Amino acid sequence: MELTEGTEIKLLNGKTCTIDSELGRGGQGIVYLVDYCGGDYALKWYTKEYSDDFYENLKSNANAGAPSKAFLWPLAVTERQYGSFGYVMPLRPRGYREFGEFMLAKTHFSSMAANIHAALCICDAFQKLHIRGLSYQDMNDGNFFINPKSGDVLICDNDNVAPDRTNLGIIGKAGYLAPEIVDRQSMPNRYSDYFSMAVILFILFYYNRPFEGKKYASCSCMTEDLEKELFGHNAVFIMDPSDDSNRPVEGLHTNVIRRWGLFPQFIESLFVQAFSRQAILFPEKRIIDREWMTRMIQLRSVLGRCPHCNEETFIVPDVVNQACVDCEMPIPKPMLLKVDQYRIPLFEGQKIYNVQLPIEGDLNAVVGEVVRNTVTGRLGIKNYSSFTWQAVDPIGSVHNVAPEAGMPIKNEMKIKFRMGINALIVR
Repeated sequence: MELTEGTEIKLLNGKTCTIDSELGRGGQGIVYLVDYCGGDYALKWYTKEYSDDFYENLKSNANAGAPSKAFLWPLAVTERQYGSFGYVMPLRPRGYREFGEFMLAKTHFSSMAANIHAALCICDAFQKLHIRGLSYQDMNDGNFFINPKSGDVLICDNDNVAPDRTNLGIIGKAGYLAPEIVDRQSMPNRYSDYFSMAVILFILFYYNRPFEGKKYASCSCMTEDLEKELFGHNAVFIMDPSDDSNRPVEGLHTNVIRRWGLFPQFIESLFVQAFSRQAILFPEKRIIDREWMTRMIQLRSVLGRCPHCNEETFIVPDVVNQACVDCEMPIPKPMLLKVDQYRIPLFEGQKIYNVQLPIEGDLNAVVGEVVRNTVTGRLGIKNYSSFTWQAVDPIGSVHNVAPEAGMPIKNEMKIKFRMGINALIVR
């Protein structure tokens, strides 16, 4: 049943919430604005019947807490009352826009840095979810809210999250589902999550779904059989290098046509691998969340500003005759910092992040930045961490670099950030 203003709802944690007004509704239920513990929250109230297993899983998720701050996670589950049940969750803050608005060009990221940060947030959130032995199972454009200025991401509809290989009745949305789910050969699990996450990331970068090319455009009416043909085991990636049968259509798929080639080759190759025949047919061959995370960190590492026009561009190590993606002027090859599996170009303004060293923590935690010496005009690295580094020059001399101090960038200079975390500067 629907709830009315002023209705008091009992929660399993012994507290209550009070209905204020309706925020929206969908296929599963109605979302209300409620007063909970003296603040404004959202209550999702189910209008469909769900099993006891679904209810128990929801309770388990609420008790465990969110795997990441990116999830608008169930905070408290209600008692069964008024013929149904629901759960309280945080409200979406102001400034966040629906994922679909980006694909339809109704909303734009403020910068490429924000675009990449959104991808990083998604990879990080699902990696933490999967580490818990859970799978999301229903990833689609309705699950994500993104702040276009910062790239911060919030993930909703987390009631479908369940232990891996356990499904409680929610299958998902065509165009985002893994082929084996579309063909009804499997139930959702972490491997189907890997596929769906690749779809979301592709849309985030190219503003087009990866299997909606000319085959999809030629369909006047979508049927279940056509859905299986387009998104099941016969699916063809629109940029498949060996099969052009489903290419983007000029004038229709403008975004992906314009943006394919914008990102570094290693990103394009990653998507080609993610949507290859191998990945479509064999779930265990898919790119896992940890690999996506590594590549997104790498992508952020090579984003800089053109020395000619000052616009954002990619400065990729080892690319010959590199040019700005905006003004197309040649970009001089910078020195590189080799640390862990990353090669970080050392251009002015480049930041060195915790996750590159790698150190666990906030995705945006900065340990150092490339700055220009105001006296000599030379580039150096400033220590923004809370610990002292050791800089070892090519002849073996050791120099301590205290927090807020700087060090010059020289070929073959080593940096000892912390115990066991070392880096090397090279040409």
